[in-house]
Amino acid sequence: MLLARRAVLSVQRSPLLPMGQWLHTDRSAPLTGLNGDDGKSSEAEASASSPPLRRTATGSKRATDRRKRPSAAARAAAAAKVAAAAVTPTAAAKEEGKKRPLVSAFKDGKPWITVMGLGGAGSNAVNNMIASQLEGVEFIVANTDCQALGRSLAPHKITLGKDITKGLGAGSKPELGKRSAEQQRSEIEQMLQDSNMLFITGGMGGGTCTGAAPVVASVARELGILTVGVVSTPFRSEGPNRTRLANAGVKELAKYVDTLIVVPNQNLLALADKSTTMLEAFRYADDVLLEGVKGVTDLIVRPGLINLDFADIKTILSNAGRAIMGSGIASDEDRAQKAAEQALVNPLLGDLPTESAHGLLVTIRGGEDMTLFEVDRIMEIIRGRVHDEANIIFGTCYDQSLEGSVYVSIIVSGIQTDIISPPIGRSTIAPLQDAQKRRDSGESKPKQEEEEKKPVEQRKGFFGRFFSL
Repeated sequence: MLLARRAVLSVQRSPLLPMGQWLHTDRSAPLTGLNGDDGKSSEAEASASSPPLRRTATGSKRATDRRKRPSAAARAAAAAKVAAAAVTPTAAAKEEGKKRPLVSAFKDGKPWITVMGLGGAGSNAVNNMIASQLEGVEFIVANTDCQALGRSLAPHKITLGKDITKGLGAGSKPELGKRSAEQQRSEIEQMLQDSNMLFITGGMGGGTCTGAAPVVASVARELGILTVGVVSTPFRSEGPNRTRLANAGVKELAKYVDTLIVVPNQNLLALADKSTTMLEAFRYADDVLLEGVKGVTDLIVRPGLINLDFADIKTILSNAGRAIMGSGIASDEDRAQKAAEQALVNPLLGDLPTESAHGLLVTIRGGEDMTLFEVDRIMEIIRGRVHDEANIIFGTCYDQSLEGSVYVSIIVSGIQTDIISPPIGRSTIAPLQDAQKRRDSGESKPKQEEEEKKPVEQRKGFFGRFFSL
């Protein structure tokens, strides 16, 4: 109080102070004297931010009491600290994700693409993709079977239903798979929160993937992630009950994914002969996922003259419904035409129904010897197979390993079909068996004239590169 009175007296002796500053002196002068400042900046700030105090007998006491009371900003900061201490880890992660700038959700400025394998089949598919050294992709596996999870090569693993299945698997019961995924929902959300695009893969008809895939897809939809499902359906010999469960799982998954590709395991028999091993056969099915992911990542990761951005990919795959894909590669004369024709026929999934498609995403890869004429020829052939209203987006990229060859990958989205596991003919068996015999005997590839005489559906197709034609 004595200090405040001295400050007031000192100001009253100065005739140069304006009236506004004089009225504020009983608040600012004690602070100026204590801090050793000249007081000019403090007085100016006080004059601009606070209303004048009335000169009353208790004016100095009110000023002292107001200085002791915390400011509104300080009280708000203290309340925020208390609230933050009570926030759960999951909620804190969500809030942190909201604060994160948009560019941080991209790896090196590129969209963050994730592949998540569910169950045993999904884990095997991820292992094959990791072995292929695919670029620009993050891998996650989730399983109710801890033993199978331990064999995965994926860097990120989620044990589903720790308190439900005890790590022993879902026992071919989709309801257990669903409950297990729901129990780990927050962990799944945390794993996916930075992803821009998600591929979900697994085998339908069992317990884990059938029940968990729709849960994972629903989490991705809530996070606004572009989601593509690539799942397989059982062999006919596995019985009607497993087929029924698979069909129900596919229909449930279709409610949440943007695009869904179904691979019928039954059609593997059309690609195999008596000497084809189980490992080789299932790798054919896994390759559908590999080619689909690679077709997208190459457009983003690899350099090219016609590049696509992530918005272009979303245009074709967002809310697209059912989809199918194919690919082809050729290195001899007329390689552009042959690669395009091969890509339009998939021995595992059947002919691509381009006539009813709403969108096509085309990836063209080749070495530096790939010409503009060849790219134009490829797109001319593909465009001739679709209706005028179809939205076609394509990109090209260079791949030194394809020097002398041209590779074409097509994802056809928005096809009209209610069939879960479309059967295809066995017209590909004879050509593939002949190829197997030529490989075993060491014969060279057939003459170009003989190849061109074959019907388009019997030429080297989606998986033909695995055989020495």
